[in-house]
Amino acid sequence: MKYKFIQTLLLVLLPTLFAACGSDNNDPTDNIGGLTVSTDLKNNEVSAKGGRFFLQIKAEGKWTASSQDSWCTINNKEGNGNASTICSVSANDDDERYTVITVTSNGKSENVTITQKGGNGEEPDPDPNPSGYAGRIEIPKLKGGNSNLFITHTTQYNGKEVITYSFEYDCTQKSSRWVAFTFNTSTPDNNVGRAGDFSDDPSIPSQYRTHDGDYTGSGYSRGHLAASSDRQYSVAANKQTFYMSNMNPQIQNGFNGGIWASLEGKVQSWGKITNDQDTLYVAKGGTIDNNNIIKYLKTNNTIPVPKYFYMAILSLKNGQYKAIGFWFEHKSYSNNNYASYALSIDELEEKTGIDFFHNLPDKIENEVERSYNKSDWGL
Repeated sequence: MKYKFIQTLLLVLLPTLFAACGSDNNDPTDNIGGLTVSTDLKNNEVSAKGGRFFLQIKAEGKWTASSQDSWCTINNKEGNGNASTICSVSANDDDERYTVITVTSNGKSENVTITQKGGNGEEPDPDPNPSGYAGRIEIPKLKGGNSNLFITHTTQYNGKEVITYSFEYDCTQKSSRWVAFTFNTSTPDNNVGRAGDFSDDPSIPSQYRTHDGDYTGSGYSRGHLAASSDRQYSVAANKQTFYMSNMNPQIQNGFNGGIWASLEGKVQSWGKITNDQDTLYVAKGGTIDNNNIIKYLKTNNTIPVPKYFYMAILSLKNGQYKAIGFWFEHKSYSNNNYASYALSIDELEEKTGIDFFHNLPDKIENEVERSYNKSDWGL
């Protein structure tokens, strides 16, 4: 009886203990030998276009990783302990193909089979999710590295999976580099209200989480990146916007409660979509690298207060793309004239160092990012 109890307990706990910090839809390999390997891909499948995905490793000691084929490469081929490393897959214009990634640690090896869809001699599909969630159009190019985690939160709505938002989380800074999400017919404004309380993000390892109390007495608000009002289609999705990983410290008067909130309202009006073929793509965040922060909330140089905040917005309507960016110094503004801070995506990329909408076909990306027209957005 005792053995059965322990066995049952392990079956319950192991998925939680070894779940990757991304939104991984694959069961990890068996952990009997202290080695778990998984990816952030759905069913370990990559589209014909190729792209990047995270290989997530849980190991007790040193490990090495190798790929069977040259069309799938591994960024970091060795490490020590738990880590995530980026794998890159080249485009495929031929038949469906397979490769095996092998991770070895302490004499034990685990294999992960990656399937890439066939292009069948045609130009690869520009938006079929080429590298799991990271291949979606709204996702900026990942910084990657062992200290950055790519995570996607989802819920079930009307019987299907709907993405609440994705983000890249810097464990050393305990802060998100950006969040990204979409508005479409699957994300209607059902006016569910503020359904959540500020809470830790369970997808992040406990030692890297931020907490509600970290902001107490700081003089800064817990500023949503994906706003509560961005996710009004279900209570479950709205609650996820209250995870502390979705917060940046923000000045309340004149910024979080002023110009930033006004722009969020405008974006939400653009996001009221009734045509199944239309989508609004949003990436937004604050600057968290050392030369672009005001201060840290914590004495151990974590939870940076961004010096600037930004939004990158891409619209697909009636088969046509257009894009616009916004860049704000983090300060109290006397008015909410956010249109004065509009700029092109190319200009925004120069300021942030982030490659937005890079999963678009190059021709479309170049066209929509080089310029913008305020009148196209009703500004």
